[in-house]
Amino acid sequence: MISLGIDLGGTKTAFGIVNSSGKVTFRHQFPSSSNGYKTYIKQLITEIKSFFATNHLQLNDLKNIGIGCAGQIELNTGKIFHAPNLNWTNAEIGKDLRAAFSNVDVTVDNDVRAATIGEYLFGLKKRPSSYINVFLGTGIGSGLILQNKVLRGVSNSAGEIGHISIQHDGPLASSRNKGIFEYYASGNALGRYGQELFEVQSKYKPANSSQNRLYDQIKDYSSIDGKLIGELALEGNKDAIDLVEKTAYFIGVGLTNIINLLNPEVITYGGGLANLGDILIQPMLKTIEERAIPSALENLSILATQLGDDGGVIGASYLHLIQNDGTILPLNN
Repeated sequence: MISLGIDLGGTKTAFGIVNSSGKVTFRHQFPSSSNGYKTYIKQLITEIKSFFATNHLQLNDLKNIGIGCAGQIELNTGKIFHAPNLNWTNAEIGKDLRAAFSNVDVTVDNDVRAATIGEYLFGLKKRPSSYINVFLGTGIGSGLILQNKVLRGVSNSAGEIGHISIQHDGPLASSRNKGIFEYYASGNALGRYGQELFEVQSKYKPANSSQNRLYDQIKDYSSIDGKLIGELALEGNKDAIDLVEKTAYFIGVGLTNIINLLNPEVITYGGGLANLGDILIQPMLKTIEERAIPSALENLSILATQLGDDGGVIGASYLHLIQNDGTILPLNN
């Protein structure tokens, strides 16, 4: 029996076969087509068939396909209502894969939720009673597991913590809320902070400039994004470090709200922004320690995710274990 996990991203798609120990035994990735869903699904089916042939695997042994994708998803059918990073609407990926691979169960779910399943089953040393996995990337998302049940919400929208409000009168977001968490605390936020500081510094040059201002390190305004600011911070640029710490403060504010609301046993953090390490994580933890209810911190562990880039693939391959009520079946199912 083979389970295939697919991590469907806006720029690339990764998939692999995962064994019963949570190890990816065969892995492949390819650029996600930007020519619309119909082109992409043909590409995906071709890539899967080629992958099996190249690795001398039998398609008849394929039993489960799990897909993690950012977007609004209908769980029963595997339809992706809207995937903003791919510019898809009403993509029938579940139906199309079932037609291409007969007798195969296909499960489609949110990408962060898939990664959360992977961490819960294989990344954590023990399975906590209440667990939140937070993705810190260009935006912010989360997956929640309470008492061995995935919390999806009545319309599959649970975990959208990036859209909670942390500034009541902040800018209006596409989600209709104002001052949302990810506006202040994401990779996009870090890039915006860099752009704002660059504009201010471009208007004056101190007589005794150390050439270590952000403005002095960047040649082109259009190149400024969260990745660049993070790289400069890791190289020791003081302005960039200050911006990372500002972002970390807001991450701490948002997570404090989650901690005070749910009182979880374990929180893990991952994603591109989290890869900045201590310059981001230490001020984030400091903010949480200063603001969260003390009793909510007593038995809380805040940890880095352990599965790295394979987390989405690993979790997706085990999405079939999640029942309609969110219960996670034992691994031998």
